[in-house]
Amino acid sequence: MSILMRPKLRLLAYFVAIIMLNALQMVPAASQRAAETSQSQRADAPQYLLFWRSPDQVPELIKTIGASGDGQTRLLGFGVPCSTFVQEKQVASNIHQAFIAARRNNLALMLHFDFHIEWPNRSDLWNWFNPQKPGYNPANRYNVEWFGWDGPPARARYLNWGEAQRMPPPICFTSKAVRAEWARLIRDVITPPLKKELSALQRDGKSQMFAGVLVGSEPTFDNYSHTDQQTAKLVAEDHAPTGQLGYRALQDRGYSQAHPPADIHVALGEVIQETVAFWCKAFVQAGISAQKLYPHIPAGADLATTSSPLKAAFNAWSHPGWTTYPVGPLQQSLQPIYNELKKHGNPPWGGVEANAGFPGTLIDSESYLAWHYNHGATLVAINMGATGTSLPNQLAKSAFSPDAIAAYRKFLKGEKLIEKPVSANQPALRIRHKMDILQAGFRRWQREGRDPSEVGKWVEARLPALLQAGSLAEAEEVIDQAITRVNMP
Repeated sequence: MSILMRPKLRLLAYFVAIIMLNALQMVPAASQRAAETSQSQRADAPQYLLFWRSPDQVPELIKTIGASGDGQTRLLGFGVPCSTFVQEKQVASNIHQAFIAARRNNLALMLHFDFHIEWPNRSDLWNWFNPQKPGYNPANRYNVEWFGWDGPPARARYLNWGEAQRMPPPICFTSKAVRAEWARLIRDVITPPLKKELSALQRDGKSQMFAGVLVGSEPTFDNYSHTDQQTAKLVAEDHAPTGQLGYRALQDRGYSQAHPPADIHVALGEVIQETVAFWCKAFVQAGISAQKLYPHIPAGADLATTSSPLKAAFNAWSHPGWTTYPVGPLQQSLQPIYNELKKHGNPPWGGVEANAGFPGTLIDSESYLAWHYNHGATLVAINMGATGTSLPNQLAKSAFSPDAIAAYRKFLKGEKLIEKPVSANQPALRIRHKMDILQAGFRRWQREGRDPSEVGKWVEARLPALLQAGSLAEAEEVIDQAITRVNMP
């Protein structure tokens, strides 16, 4: 995504997880969206097309896109991420350099601040377990997440952003010590240089160049019982627990083993929503307009793997923002997002991490942009970042394909974007349908007293890698062979 922060893509693991046969279930197919009246933007409200690029990549971005909008209502721009804990001493300089690049190239700018993923330099907050390493303090167990009411506290976090990796322990969102650091970073480190740059833009009559702040990085509560093969391998190598995280936050919010929540994912989702509101409120109290703040909630993921509901993006101090890859429940439309927006009065919103070319997607670039802009979105931020090689290459190829470039230029020229129906003859849809057939065959075997695990393991050993590589034809062939096997007497 940027030289300032390691790229991240959590939904790859989710997309693989929904077809893993050990779960023996699929996410229900999204229904075709009925025709709706598009939400109209105010005539003077800017809409932004952004790309997560570093300032030095901006000239090449302009050359590639070949259009930049009218500078008032439709604007091309770039977004710069920052790992706030890691980059604390560089935040002011990073902000200044980003605004210099925006002014020099007459492009819009968005800034992204992560507060909970990248914190390897803050062992003074998370090292509760190793007296031989810097920062050791047994009380740090209250700053990281727990696997149960009595623990254990986590020693590491495992994330798959294209390739599985170990990271410092997952942060406890409700920790008083952590929240004090968040408040300090927003109040003393981020907003002073940001307000200085915004004042200069306002003096020059260029306030519209600032698209806003992306707040946080898909806050979730991990569950290592529901994860992909690569991540599961790391967990097993470390002999780490495999259950649900979040029990430290639940205890901080008054729950206990004797008084557990009625639904753990609902309760954890409320913690996430309250945490996002804490961040956004801190920005507003420091002088940043709520109209320029967007949370970062993973809209395509399910509660069993993230505990992060769509509604977590809503609070009184920001516009809602989501990751909007067209996968899972968003595969055929963004209807789940539209439904949630309607419940909250249809406010402006952002697709803050987007790309029409995520593995297995069905939609063309113009329709994908229309799913956003024709329904009240103020911005779409295109992401190409991931770990490994195959996924970043696929995302970059999608982001700058001829189809995508044509759609971007159409939007930036002020033309109306057309939403085309998703074709029924798509490999991913056929795969979904055939997975249903295969699972029905497994259930039939189980009713007959037969064990389908051998076939399931055979598919599981082949299918995830093919899907991660975007090799849908080969993936479909694997499922076809499995269906043949379960239909044999």
